Amino acid sequence: MDFRSDNVHEVADPVIKAIIEANKGTIASYGDDKITKKANELLSDLFDKDIFSFLVSTGTAANSLSLSAITPPFGTIFCGDVSHIYLEECNAPEFFTNSAKLFPIKTNSGKISHEELTNTIQNHPSDKFDMVASSLSISQGTECGTIYTSDEIRNIVKIARNKDIKLHMDGARFSNVIAATDKNPADLTWKLGTDIMSFGTTKNGTLSAELIISFDKKITDTMNRRIKRSGHLLSKMRFLSAQIIGFLENNLWIELAKKANYKAKNIYDKLQRHNFIFFPWQTEINEIFMLIPRDVDAYLKKNNVKYHYWTKATLEKKYQSDEYKFIRLVTSFNTNDDLIDEFISLFDKI
Repeated sequence: MDFRSDNVHEVADPVIKAIIEANKGTIASYGDDKITKKANELLSDLFDKDIFSFLVSTGTAANSLSLSAITPPFGTIFCGDVSHIYLEECNAPEFFTNSAKLFPIKTNSGKISHEELTNTIQNHPSDKFDMVASSLSISQGTECGTIYTSDEIRNIVKIARNKDIKLHMDGARFSNVIAATDKNPADLTWKLGTDIMSFGTTKNGTLSAELIISFDKKITDTMNRRIKRSGHLLSKMRFLSAQIIGFLENNLWIELAKKANYKAKNIYDKLQRHNFIFFPWQTEINEIFMLIPRDVDAYLKKNNVKYHYWTKATLEKKYQSDEYKFIRLVTSFNTNDDLIDEFISLFDKI
């Protein structure tokens, strides 16, 4: 039973089929091909806007290159204290921006509140020789599997705009958010003030295809050079673009994300009956976070259940006890339903 990540699962069959279909004959390289053009057109249709899209192979590259387009070397990147860019990307955003500073903000269930953002910006150095407040990165969904509401993003953007701060959205699991909310992608991004985003597809069924989506041409005029200079310009771009076409056509991306979300909600709902498990927040997408006693953790490990331990940094004080392990479970579109039942039964036997 493997709940470590959605990354451990297979590539969706239609995506594989799209790659195979693209593997025919000769075609222009470095993105000057008809397949890449079609992918870009599909993305513009998806966001109801003539967007500027760039394909890379990793989420870290998408995040870091996006931030490099809106943050100078002497700039500050505000981000959540449990965000992926702050804890899990080996300072790549600082490297790609040529030394801009990641500046963590305290979060609650993974979210940056407008109060915390206001307080942080007000106390940020502002002398003419100091670093400049330049960008803000939020994750949608968050690293806690929670979803920012439209009003929460709107309030954050209002504060950022008053200080001329650009907004980046880390959308590694953006598909799961759209599937959970039934909203139009435009309504959760550029219509709320997002300037640039990383749109992840790998966790939701592609092989390795991550997108930089810019909603403002002015901030991405140099993106092609940034991608080339960073070593992320693929010569056979058609194979990344083909994945995006397979991913988007026939609304596959939503179908896969809905399946993943449903499986997580199924686990969350069925485990509610056990009073020795604590859930610090509700499951909104395909991630379940819970605290379990140490002996239950050992029991699950003995039964070959795989998952990741998670930081307690964002938990309320009442959940900080060392007697409990804080774990994350992640489901995928092809997480086996029988294995989910087997997992649930392990708790029923305690």
